[in-house]
Formats: sequence, C-alpha cells, structure tokens
Amino acid sequence: MNLHWYRRPQQGIELPLQGRYALRVFMSFALAYIISYAFRSINAVISPELIRDLNLSHTELGFLSSAYFIGFGMTQIPVGLALDRFGPRATEMALMCFAIIGALIFAFADQFMTLVIGRVCIGVGVSACLMSAFSGFRTWFPSQQQPQLASAMLVFGTLGALMTSWPVHEVLPFIGWRGVFVVMAALSALAILILYVGLPIKAKIHEGPKADEITPDEKVNLSWKSYQPILTNAFFWRILPLGIFCYGAFIAIQTLWFGPWLIQVMDYSAGTAAQILFGFNAVLLCAYLLNAWILPKLAHIGIDTMRYMTWMVGASIVLQACAFYWRGPWVWAWWYLMAVACASYVLAQSLIVTYFPKAYSGRVSTTYNLSLFIGAFIVQWGIGYVIDLGVAAGWSQISAFDVALGVFLLAQAVAFVWFLLAPKYFPATIIADTPSN
Repeated sequence: MNLHWYRRPQQGIELPLQGRYALRVFMSFALAYIISYAFRSINAVISPELIRDLNLSHTELGFLSSAYFIGFGMTQIPVGLALDRFGPRATEMALMCFAIIGALIFAFADQFMTLVIGRVCIGVGVSACLMSAFSGFRTWFPSQQQPQLASAMLVFGTLGALMTSWPVHEVLPFIGWRGVFVVMAALSALAILILYVGLPIKAKIHEGPKADEITPDEKVNLSWKSYQPILTNAFFWRILPLGIFCYGAFIAIQTLWFGPWLIQVMDYSAGTAAQILFGFNAVLLCAYLLNAWILPKLAHIGIDTMRYMTWMVGASIVLQACAFYWRGPWVWAWWYLMAVACASYVLAQSLIVTYFPKAYSGRVSTTYNLSLFIGAFIVQWGIGYVIDLGVAAGWSQISAFDVALGVFLLAQAVAFVWFLLAPKYFPATIIADTPSN
C-alpha cells in the first residue's frame, strides 16, 4: 500500500510505523474514540433529566439509548467494506460528519422520535472510530503489538466515559443536557480535523493493475465469496457469543443501566451515583492500562493473550453476580472489581483479526463489532423492557432489576461455556497472508 503524510505527497511511509509517526497515528485514532465513547456513555448520567423533561418510561429510555447501537450496527458491514477499499482516514472522517448532525438534532429535539433519530445518526457517525483504528493498526503496526494497541485504545475510550460521568453531572445545571450535545457536536468537528491532518493518506495509483490481474482479496465487495472466510471460520463462531452476550451486556450496563441501578435499587442520589460511575470508569481505565502493561510480561512466561482473556472472562461473570446481588454499603467495590475483569473483553477484537489476512482486517473487525452492538442493543433495550414488565406485573422495582440482570447474566454464562467447549468440536486455524510477489 502506497502511503504518504498530509502535505508530503513525495514522502512515502515505511511500515511498520515507529516512534513519533506511530504515536501520531495512534493519538489521531484515540482522540476520535474519546468522542465516540462519550456519546455512547452520556445517557447514563443525563437519564434522570431525560426522564423528568420528557416523561420517559424505562422501556423508552432503554430504546432511546440503544438507538445509538441501531445506527452503529447497521453501518458495520458497509464500514468494513469501506475500510478495506478506501482506508481508515477517508472512512472515519466521512462518517463523523453524521455525528455532528445527530448531536445537533438531539440537542434541539422536543419529541421522543426526534431524539431517537438524532441518536441513530450519532451511532452512524461514530461507527468507524474503533474499527478504523483496528484496521489501521493491523496494517501499519506489528502483529505482536495488536493486544497492547487495543487495550490502549480502550484507555482513551474510557476517558470519554469519564468525561460524561461526574464532570457532565456538574455542568448540567449550567448548560443542560441540550448544551452538552452542542459541545459534543463541536468536539466531533475537532476530531475530524485531527484525523484529516494526523492519519496517512492512500496515494492514488494512476496505472493500476488490470481487472483480471486483481487478486480476490483486493476485490472488496458485498458477496458471499468476500465474507466466506470470515463466516465459515471456526474461531469467529467460537468467540461470537462472548461478543454478543458478554461484551455487549457490559456495554449496555456501563453506558446506561449502572446509573439508574444505583439510584433506583441502591437509593443513592444522582450526584453520588455520578461519582460512583466516575470511579467505575476510572478503574476501567486503569484496567486497560494494566492489560497493555502486563500482556507482554505474561507472554514471556508462556501465558498468551487467549489464556489471560479466558481467565478474566470467567472471573467477570462471578464478579457481576456479586455486584448485582451482594448489596451493601461497599457494593461499589464489587462493581470496581467487575470493571477490572471486564476490561479483558476488548482483547477478543485484537485476537480475531490475527486469524485472517491483513486484506480482511476491516471486514473481520466490523463483522465481529456488529455482534457486540447487536448484543448491546438487545441487553440495553431488554433490561428496560423486563423492568417495566415486572413493575406492571406488581413486582417491586428492585425485584424487576434483579430478574432483568439475572437473565443476561445467565446468557453470559452459557456463552462462556460455549467458548470453553468449542475448540474440542470445532478446531480453528489461522489464515495466513498471501505472499506478495
């Protein structure tokens, strides 16, 4: 791939990236991902204001927040094709324009469906932020750095979650939730500018190969042949349920239901809940840093990323059960330990791309990512639906929360058992890159 820097068309780029050039690319992706994660998490803090101002039910609140995942999910396959055809820079910049539009629609909406439309547009707009990074990392960085880069990206994503917890709660009395979304639109515009300047540009090749000389991997299209190596890969199907029910459920709870659970089940004030949520995301950030630091050290003693992730996913299910049901003055400690274990989920995204050639990195990343957000949508909307269903049946709000969280905890346990047993029946193989001539 011929690449050059902005305003330096004659200066080719040597791969893999190193030093300040590697940092430049990483930070360009990371700053955009902060905005993406902030959009994803913000409803966990502003939900009391949304419920009060718009008289929303739990089902409506869950659907409104999960509308982000509808927009995000429906663009994943086109994003994968675009990443493999046009590269991360052009794909991510184009889509983030929708985030600006969506944030402004949300800020000035006065009806529920208008809010949903704005939220869908936001989901479309930030749908390439993490996958563009993973696609760029797979192409421009060494394979052994992929788990570290993935964990480091989630550190910056969690900074976005931190921005939208206690700090947003503090500014809400001054600018309101509508003002917050105007600020988010401005930050999205800034992110586009940084991507424009900071990422490598694919050079145009005027005399390319003839159509009959292009290899199948270079013909990126929406066809069975293009996706067959992904959708028939045993490792993809082994890890898919973890993405849907473990990572997806974690996203749904972190970005919405943790805040209402603290207020409605634990009877904390909105301010205290925002502080606990801030601490939760701070611990999560530290856990991602820990992963980036510890994975190379574990590799030196024979513990690979797959084994580490397996241990942590198992621990996360146990810790979630403690966080949901072992309630008391120190309940937040269970949630913080749960955050440490759940930080391992992102490692699946860095592992799965290494099972495929680099030419498939965009399609692999986005196909798997689609499963995460299908899960996040199901869980985020489903929890609200089960809560309203339980309350309508005469249950207490606490009992309704308990049942809703228990259903999805059970789904995670089943997914984890499948992950452990699948290799025995469906052994996976790595598809190597085709050697270049």
